[in-house]
Amino acid sequence: MKRSDRSILLAATTRDEGMRLDRFLRERSGVLSRTRARDLLAAGGVAINGRRVKIASRPLRVGDRVEVHPLARERRSTAPPGVAPFRVVHEDTAVLVVDKAAGVLVQPTPQGDRGTLLDLLTRHLKLRFPDVKAPYLGLLHRIDRETSGLLLFSRRGSANRILAEQFRTHSIARAYWALVRGRVALDSGTISDRLVRPKAGARRDSVDLPGRGGKEAVTHFRVLERFPGATLLALTLETGRTHQIRIHLAGRGHPVVGDKVYGPGVPFAFSPLLDSFPRQALHAGKLGFTHPVSGEWLEFEAPLPQDFARLLAFLNPGHRAQAHAPSSPSEGLNDT
Repeated sequence: MKRSDRSILLAATTRDEGMRLDRFLRERSGVLSRTRARDLLAAGGVAINGRRVKIASRPLRVGDRVEVHPLARERRSTAPPGVAPFRVVHEDTAVLVVDKAAGVLVQPTPQGDRGTLLDLLTRHLKLRFPDVKAPYLGLLHRIDRETSGLLLFSRRGSANRILAEQFRTHSIARAYWALVRGRVALDSGTISDRLVRPKAGARRDSVDLPGRGGKEAVTHFRVLERFPGATLLALTLETGRTHQIRIHLAGRGHPVVGDKVYGPGVPFAFSPLLDSFPRQALHAGKLGFTHPVSGEWLEFEAPLPQDFARLLAFLNPGHRAQAHAPSSPSEGLNDT
């Protein structure tokens, strides 16, 4: 039976009342075997009436809308070979801070949830607390799949509300390191404009014309080191818009190395290695927030991952000794 690589939408009729979900998928899809249907269920690629379902024996009801999203190979969530998908930096009864590897999706997509950071952390909590059937895990913010670095999760609903308010008021401190194309002339500066998504499915873009809407986005940058053909920047955010850093830097003529969406696609004149870097050279290196229970200010730092550190060492062999700890972007960290 031919495997489908496209999403499928099915509706349960009176003859399907009470039928097992896996059997329904096999009989009504025309392309899925029962084994393939169970694989998709386990991966989180099946939804009924908009809610993800993983129980093969779930009985259908008349009018149920069943969506099937086969997991595309190129969208699978996985860390590079030999790299752990995440590292726990801090954990207590209210918060969880982790250092995410590049290549790992933060949250589920319609195609599934297996291997996402939320899935992996839920398993982590179940192993640590086997008596808790469904441990609470609140997603507060995201970073791109190909960006590495720190993320904050809540461990209880009351903490989630307090931390969400900190994000809303921009009192969460976040600092990033980015390797960008070209020589950045200014030693430091601020990029401020509005980001807008012109139409559904289109990439975000920046606008500075009045009357065109969009949301305000502010990024502060500081040069850490200049290389032939590239510059290492420290960046702090006042806002946290989707792709904010990548759009801001690309809009100033300095896209992040390895950015396949906002980069120009023009080969580097100085280093073929920069062309071959497999992801965007962007790392969420610092995270600070007020603890939702104790009220204490907490600040965490994640060293550069090995691929990023090796890239810097190649650009400047003398950088090797400090490759895992570049000059800190923490000046003004609490002011964002």
